[in-house]
Amino acid sequence: MIKIYSLNNYIKREMAYGGHDCSKKAIIFNNENWFIKYPRINHQSSVEEYLGSMIYQNIGLLTQEVKLGIINDELVTICKDFLVNNEIILDYNCIRNSHSDEIEKYFLSTSLASSINDLEQIMVYMDKNKYFKELPDLKKHFWQMFIIDALINNNDRNESNWGIIINKDTREIRIAPVYDNGASFYNKSDDNKFKNILEDDFKIKQVFFDSAVSIFEIDGKKINPLKYIMSLENEDCNEALKTIVPKIDLNEIENIFKELPNQYEGIKIISDISKDFYLQMLKYRYEKVLLPAYNNLIK
Repeated sequence: MIKIYSLNNYIKREMAYGGHDCSKKAIIFNNENWFIKYPRINHQSSVEEYLGSMIYQNIGLLTQEVKLGIINDELVTICKDFLVNNEIILDYNCIRNSHSDEIEKYFLSTSLASSINDLEQIMVYMDKNKYFKELPDLKKHFWQMFIIDALINNNDRNESNWGIIINKDTREIRIAPVYDNGASFYNKSDDNKFKNILEDDFKIKQVFFDSAVSIFEIDGKKINPLKYIMSLENEDCNEALKTIVPKIDLNEIENIFKELPNQYEGIKIISDISKDFYLQMLKYRYEKVLLPAYNNLIK
C-alpha cells in the first residue's frame, strides 16, 4: 500500500500558484517546497490527480511528483514545486501571446478559427512560435501528452496546464514536467453509474469510446481524441503513438491501483468499483484504440 501523509502540522510558506480547478496552499514538506491541492468538486478528484500523474510517470514522461495526504479529515493531493533557481513557468497561453510578425501575417491570410484550443491553430504555433523553435522537443511532448490524456480520459489539457520553464536570470528554457492531471478518469461520476455502465456492453463502448471528448477543437467542434488518433492523419501524433504505445504496461498500471487503499483512518480513498471501472476503461482504450492504431501504423 502507498503511504498517505498526515498534513495537519505542515509549515506554511508564502507563495501563490495558478490554475483553474482547485485552491492551493504552499507548504514545506520533507524540507522541500510543495503545495496542497484542495479539490473543489469532491475529494475523489485528488485520487484522479494522483493516478493520472503516476500513470504518466510509469509510461516515462517527466511528471510532477505527487502524493496523497490527509488534512482536517479531507483527502488532498500534494505536489512538488518543480521550479528552482529563479525560474518561472510559461504556460501555453503565455507562449501563444508572445508576439511574432510571422504568425500575425499568417493568421491574417488564413481563415483558421481564433479559439485558443483550436488544434490546427496550435499546430501553427508549434511550427512558427519562437519557443517551439528553441525547444523542438516541445511539439513531441505535446503529442505524447495527447496520447496519454486520451488513454486516461484527461479532457482538460487547457492552455494553463502545459508549457515551458524559463530562468529569469539566464533565460535558459526547458520543458515543464507534466502537471495538473486532476481531470483524468471520471471524477464527476459515482459508483452506481460505474456499475450500471460495466453491466452493459453497449454502454461500455459508448462511454469508453464513442463519447470521448477532448478540450481541443477543429472547425469549432470538440474532437474525439480516440477517433483522431485512429485516423492516423497527423504525422506528429503518429510519431507520438509509436513512442508511447510500446511503453504502456497494463500490469504495471494495475499495480498502481492495487497499492491504493479503499480508505485510510476512516476516510474514503477509492472504492473497488471505481478501481475496476478505471482499469476497464484503460484496458479498453489501449486494446481497442491505441494498440490497433499502432499496429496499423507500423505496418
